[in-house]
Amino acid sequence: MRLFSIIATGFCLSLALLVSATLVAQEVAETATSDPPRGENLLALARWRVAGTEGHLLCEVKQEIAATGVALPTRVLTIYREDGAKLVQVFKFETPDSVLNMYPLGDYNGRLFTTWVGGSAYHLRVWAVVDGQVKQVLDEGTKIAPEFLYDYQGRESIFITDPALESGKWTAKNGITTVFKWTGHAYEKIGAVPWAKRLQCLSKQSCASLK
Repeated sequence: MRLFSIIATGFCLSLALLVSATLVAQEVAETATSDPPRGENLLALARWRVAGTEGHLLCEVKQEIAATGVALPTRVLTIYREDGAKLVQVFKFETPDSVLNMYPLGDYNGRLFTTWVGGSAYHLRVWAVVDGQVKQVLDEGTKIAPEFLYDYQGRESIFITDPALESGKWTAKNGITTVFKWTGHAYEKIGAVPWAKRLQCLSKQSCASLK
């Protein structure tokens, strides 16, 4: 298989996608149909272009201020369809985890990739528009940044490595990498291989030979 590109994505990539509070406030003022409820703070904003009737989507993560006696605030991911000057809510997801980044995996019809922090790990959550509906298609934990590999059709594989603890530090070198490949409707787990051989894991057959 001819490989189109290899992208190693660090969590610091979020700096280019998490908009400053001032710019976010300006954009929300232009697109929202009403003022945000009191007690909410906007944390992240991204535009997501997809095929079909959904078209242009606006994705935002807000933090709801915790009520008295509640230990953690709630972060809410809401996805809207842009319908002229109006926003129509099509999806909502709530979590106590803190959002680290949010961006689409491609300019058009890619998946919406997000990273959250909760407990002692990062949580990688991915959404896709499947059969006209926004659905969560991946939810995995990790201690280090994932990697992406694109094939010649532009479909990505996500490499999530379980690192090894060496000299008090987590390192991928001697870890095991699990590979999830996008099939057009879902991510298929095609194998788990040693980190050093991960880029050779392109199908279930090739992964099986790398044990």
